[in-house]
Amino acid sequence: MLVAALALALFATPPQQTAGWGEWEWENGVGMLSAHHFRNGTGFPSGYELENGTRPGSFHHLIFGTRRGSAYFWDNGLEPGSAYFWRNGVEPGSQYYWRNGQHCLSDYGWRNGAICDGQQILTFQSLCVAEAIDIAPCRAINARLEAWLERSPGLSTGDMSAPITRMREAID
Repeated sequence: MLVAALALALFATPPQQTAGWGEWEWENGVGMLSAHHFRNGTGFPSGYELENGTRPGSFHHLIFGTRRGSAYFWDNGLEPGSAYFWRNGVEPGSQYYWRNGQHCLSDYGWRNGAICDGQQILTFQSLCVAEAIDIAPCRAINARLEAWLERSPGLSTGDMSAPITRMREAID
């Protein structure tokens, strides 16, 4: 039973390692938050994992999941990674922190480099998809998302772009 719970925990959340984040890392680095890893890597948070994975941090989880990193959480959550927190919070993951903070999930941290953990990366992906922030990684994520949605027309669940539209409308 313990083994099953441990296995579930491993697949339920992204890695809890930390990574350097920022404009320089995105453009020049090879770490997990670089354009190089996004284009060529296979693990979280690569473009490959976004398109082909099912865990938090994937497009599948974005559409069908309920925890942080999903459209459901964006609509209904109160913590970082939700529209409510973006509008009303003051810590990382809020609009206030993006403008005034100095670490991960702030404009300052993006321009000058910061360290992010897996949960912050999920929040970052949600902010990108919702178009709350517009920086190079967001444009790369949204380009992959649009291509993925075109290749996955509804399956049996209806219009899969509807949750994305709701996320973006919550920012207006």
